Amino acid sequence: MFESETAQSHGEHTLLLDGMHGTFAMSEAEDELWRSSDPANWIWSSDVPHHVTVTTNKVAVLRWDRPKEARVFERSAIERSLDRFYGFLTDDRVRSNRSVVEHLLGFFRRLRSLAHASGLPDARATDVFTASLARLLVEEGADSPQHVGLADDAADLLAKLDQRGFRAALEEVRHGAGTVSWLRLHPSLAIRHAGGQVFQEAHFELLRGATDFDLFGLVGVSEVAPANRGGTHFTPATLARSLIERAISSLSVPLAGRDELTICDPACGSGAFLHEALRALRRTKFEGKLRLIGYDVSFAAISMARFAVNTSLRDWQPKGGVTLELSVADSLAVGMPAADLIVMNPPFIGFAAQSPLQRQQLIDALGTSSAGRGDFSMAFVVKALEALKPGGTLGTLFPASLLSLKASSAWRERLLDLSDLRFLASIGDFGLFSHALVQVAAAVFTKDHSPDRDVLALITENDPQATSMALRQLRRQQGDPSSAPIIEDAWSLFPIAAAALRDRPTWRLPTPSAERVLRAMSQAGFPSVAELFDISQGIQTGLNDALLLTVEEFVALPVKERRFFRRATMTDSIQQGRITRPYWLFFPHGPNGPLFPNEEAVRQAVPIYFARYLVPHEQRLRSRATIVQSRRSDWWGLMRTREWSLHERPRIISKFFGAEGAFVGDFNHSYLAVMGHVWMLKPRSSDALTADTSEKAEMLEETELLAAYVALCNSLPFVKLLSLYSPHVAGGQFDLSARHVGPVPVPDLQLMSLAPETGRAVRELAELGRKVQLPSSEWEQRTNVLTSYLYGGVNFDAI
Repeated sequence: MFESETAQSHGEHTLLLDGMHGTFAMSEAEDELWRSSDPANWIWSSDVPHHVTVTTNKVAVLRWDRPKEARVFERSAIERSLDRFYGFLTDDRVRSNRSVVEHLLGFFRRLRSLAHASGLPDARATDVFTASLARLLVEEGADSPQHVGLADDAADLLAKLDQRGFRAALEEVRHGAGTVSWLRLHPSLAIRHAGGQVFQEAHFELLRGATDFDLFGLVGVSEVAPANRGGTHFTPATLARSLIERAISSLSVPLAGRDELTICDPACGSGAFLHEALRALRRTKFEGKLRLIGYDVSFAAISMARFAVNTSLRDWQPKGGVTLELSVADSLAVGMPAADLIVMNPPFIGFAAQSPLQRQQLIDALGTSSAGRGDFSMAFVVKALEALKPGGTLGTLFPASLLSLKASSAWRERLLDLSDLRFLASIGDFGLFSHALVQVAAAVFTKDHSPDRDVLALITENDPQATSMALRQLRRQQGDPSSAPIIEDAWSLFPIAAAALRDRPTWRLPTPSAERVLRAMSQAGFPSVAELFDISQGIQTGLNDALLLTVEEFVALPVKERRFFRRATMTDSIQQGRITRPYWLFFPHGPNGPLFPNEEAVRQAVPIYFARYLVPHEQRLRSRATIVQSRRSDWWGLMRTREWSLHERPRIISKFFGAEGAFVGDFNHSYLAVMGHVWMLKPRSSDALTADTSEKAEMLEETELLAAYVALCNSLPFVKLLSLYSPHVAGGQFDLSARHVGPVPVPDLQLMSLAPETGRAVRELAELGRKVQLPSSEWEQRTNVLTSYLYGGVNFDAI
């Protein structure tokens, strides 16, 4: 807990920072420290809720918001029930919002107002803040402020402030305010243990808020241009700590064998990762030469990072010495330096929110074909991997959506080409980042190709306590990733084969509850979609402008020409489980090949259509790839007709991308799918179906069975299952290609129709499938209930 400053009490004083919840300070001492005010001051300053005093016979616990209500236990009783004791620490929450972080933010706001009143640029508020903190450190007995990374003109900045107001601000910050006014600030503890969050919050306020304060609140506006990239989500110290330790443990050459080490954070913000990196190196007893590099586009961020990292270096440096290089720079523009270890939380910026420069940087990093509509963070990850030295390691955060987003599939493949994935986490806690609701993923990559190694996977639900417990377990498990899996109700830590990720369309890992659902379905023996259906792609015309007509264009043709056209569906044809906008497809094909032997026969059969649509597009029709490669003479034909289009069988048509409402029944085989997919039931023997049933019920007609599946596929339970198998695209839709949909487990409705109870449910589902009524809540509710029942009563809310 303490370094060079005096603890004012004998004993060992430690801060245990294993997780977000349950973090506490502990003192092993002979004195009954809970009877004094010191422990409450220590933990409030360190931003942890509890202090635990351990004496020879006693264990006492107090919170900073209730320092006079210490709970004292017999040490022997606590030692017999450590898990229960720790559960108590985790559940016993502070009831005050006057934390040291809020206290120091109030100090920052006061200083910012004073700076503004003194005519200083708002961008210098962070320099005023760090210089003021340095003064508090000196008062506490620290070295000269010159050793803590201040601006060169720091003394001049403070001299320009209204001195009366400045002295008042210093006096106020030394003690708590309001209901915790009895607490005394230890600046060194606050900067060492709470500085990461304080500086990140101050940076956030600087870039969003007003500058001037009066009796009624804020009145000015920020003068700081938003030089940051946007999409910045400040990193919780616990997450930074866990990721850095995992990255260090993945280095191909252990720290003990290194004489020097280069660590870089190319989007360093206020230095959270670099601060935690120093702590981790200290714990691992690294003694070599260290080079720390940080880039950020924000002047304010670098100002605070310089102070934060330099104060950390006051606490500890390796014997080999440290070179610190912090620069206001765009790492994508200037390039990332070669490094042994890169750790970062890059900006999360979706395609729609990117500036033209950012889109170009994304393309430059990934290439035109891979960039697509990707997130800006993808560029940082690729460039970081390219900058790693051989055997180096990258630990990075990125949006969890990139684990399954179709637009990032080429990016995921490239990462595996550039490196080995060692660790992958999907953290479901939406509240992990302050000021933003975002799900985050974390990964560790190494430039040391060992394809046979397992990847350690971590999954948590949207539960802060689960995230805390999972990260705590991760820090314990620093060894072999192939160790036994740990499966809890709200989090899991388990190994997966690295080779398996290359075969998966997504890197999305099921949450523990979703895994239980899948396991239950596997045990129940549900077949997959691919076992029951043949799924085929829709027809490819090669040129829709010539071969696909709208209804208006179709009816404008002579009646005798219309017989060569078939109704068709496109992406926009299917809405809410119904065909609402049909098209007409020119279909000059039959079971034995082209209907017309030559061009003249086409001209004679459809003269108006030929002149109006085929002739103007003749050159483009002739140059279609399949026509050229197959040396086909029927340049007016479809590029790919598909075998299913020649058979008059009922079928299901799906959109190419979709969710609920993306499936429609074509029971009278009236439509040809141009954009989308076609599902046709695989032939099955009625004898095989009824062999294992005592009831000889009548089998469903094919159309009735398809109707039941239409309702099922348009249900929320099915779409939730689909989300575990298929990459998603913008708008919450999923890729409905056969390779993604095929493995999804589904009930065997034909078999279930032969049993009395399930048979009634299947027949009711078929009625719903014949008349899909999305978005009717009554239709949805009944369909969801029946679908869940036929899936064996699985709790789909768990997905």
